[in-house]
Amino acid sequence: MVDEKKLFVNIHGHRQANNVQEWVLRSLMASQYPPDDIEYGHYSVGFHPYNVGKFDEQDTLNKVRLSTENPNVFAIGEIGLDKSIDVPMDVQKRIFEKQVDIAEFSDLPVILHVVRAFNEMIEFMKAHNPSVPMIIHGYNGNREMAADLVKAGFLISFGEAIAKDNTKVIEACKEVPLDHMFLETDEGEMDIREVYFTAAELKEVSLDQLRVQIVENVKNHMPKFAGIF
Repeated sequence: MVDEKKLFVNIHGHRQANNVQEWVLRSLMASQYPPDDIEYGHYSVGFHPYNVGKFDEQDTLNKVRLSTENPNVFAIGEIGLDKSIDVPMDVQKRIFEKQVDIAEFSDLPVILHVVRAFNEMIEFMKAHNPSVPMIIHGYNGNREMAADLVKAGFLISFGEAIAKDNTKVIEACKEVPLDHMFLETDEGEMDIREVYFTAAELKEVSLDQLRVQIVENVKNHMPKFAGIF
């Protein structure tokens, strides 16, 4: 077993771990569930906004429900709201809310995909006050919005954008408290260790302190993870 103090937790990726210290929560579209290697990894499963209208709604939601029975499915996601796609927002909201209900029934955290809809997410949180952790993945907004999201009860995950010349995301990373933060690779090519090195510098903490804190964050917000380390 990997020493958890040396662990690089990747909260949202689309590939297998690429080093022995990495633990990755692999994102899986509900339409692809179950994958052939379901027993060899750990997954989040969700009806992504991109797939709304492309797959049968009831069948896809049923796959999300079914996935929660698998011990290797640790979260619902990625799911959410996206204003950049040609899917009516009322339809997106309906499907999103149904999946949050599934997550609450199963006591699983939610991995959120949010594009230009942070205010709508905050409104949802205030109206519904979900009982499970809500983790915004791949955050690319500004510092002020990050503060508003944390205040509303969201957790925030950062990816390779913090290692690029993206001033607003860098400032947002500095804003988010360590106990509300996760790190990820998403679909990028960057090694998760590089994301950690960058985040540690931005947060002005040691790499070990950051790793230990994020392991603790995942244990606190992802019950199934706590059972394997």
